[in-house]
Amino acid sequence: MKPYRLSARAAAAAGIFVTIAAIVWFWTSTHSFTQSAFVVCPGVAFTLMLMLGSGNVLERLQHWIDMQPARVMLVPAGLWLLYVVYAVGMNIAGGTAVITMAVYLTVPFVAFWPVRNMAGRLWLEPLVILWIWLPLELGIVRRILITTPGADLHYAFAQLLAIDAGVVAFAVWDRMSYIGYRFEADRNILRTGLSNFLMFSAIAIPLGLVIRFISYSFSISKLYPMPALFAGIFLFTALSEEFLFRGLIQNWIEHATGNTRVSLIVAAVIFGAAHLNNGPPIPNYRYFLMAGIAGVFYGRAWRSTGSLMASSLTHALVDAFWSVFFR
Repeated sequence: MKPYRLSARAAAAAGIFVTIAAIVWFWTSTHSFTQSAFVVCPGVAFTLMLMLGSGNVLERLQHWIDMQPARVMLVPAGLWLLYVVYAVGMNIAGGTAVITMAVYLTVPFVAFWPVRNMAGRLWLEPLVILWIWLPLELGIVRRILITTPGADLHYAFAQLLAIDAGVVAFAVWDRMSYIGYRFEADRNILRTGLSNFLMFSAIAIPLGLVIRFISYSFSISKLYPMPALFAGIFLFTALSEEFLFRGLIQNWIEHATGNTRVSLIVAAVIFGAAHLNNGPPIPNYRYFLMAGIAGVFYGRAWRSTGSLMASSLTHALVDAFWSVFFR
């Protein structure tokens, strides 16, 4: 049975709806109509993220760029322009920040240009992955997007800019295979995502309680916002992390080693290590252990379906369940 895939029109409609909701939320938080209007910039980036995984948009974009490869530079230029408009509107524009963002968004496309469609580019891919990941991991991109405390979209906007640039750079420009960036669903994806969540829970809940990483903390009131919480985690945390750690890192290791087990374990260890700074304390070895185990099940979901939707589903279920029952 062919999986259901989000259409480009539905993606655009969903993006517009979320953008309007974000503008209303920002206005109620800041009471600044001028700044609220510029929330449309993260909204455009979000809509683009949805559209890239919808219909046959990636294939059509590949064809359009192949006709004139220089067109690919319109992608980082457009994303950078979104940042500039947002920065000016939010009163955070500065020369260093503008230049930093331009370099951050442009380098992945320039780096792949000389070796595009060449087998030897395998050595370059991890360097580009690190280029996209580390500025986010170290907080560099987020810091130059900070606006008003308490009503700030800088984290989400940074994630959106990175995933938009990353999807086009790797799936369209570099043509890395088997990433699985598609907003699609079928029984296999849903079953795999849920089963890996249940298997992880059977291990993680007893272990987490024993090592005092989690403690039971549930109230009925936590259930009411759970659907919105799950959707937010899926779109703004799980999807971006799964694209990076499974679609790019695990995928690359598998291609480099030819071994699915090695790639699964190594990617899970890297995923765990990325959570060492989630303290206190720092380094947080309990978080490293739990995230590493989770990474195994996220990787299993991605590998068995070839879809980031399966691993993102497992990931979002884990985070949402943890927030409701163990925080």
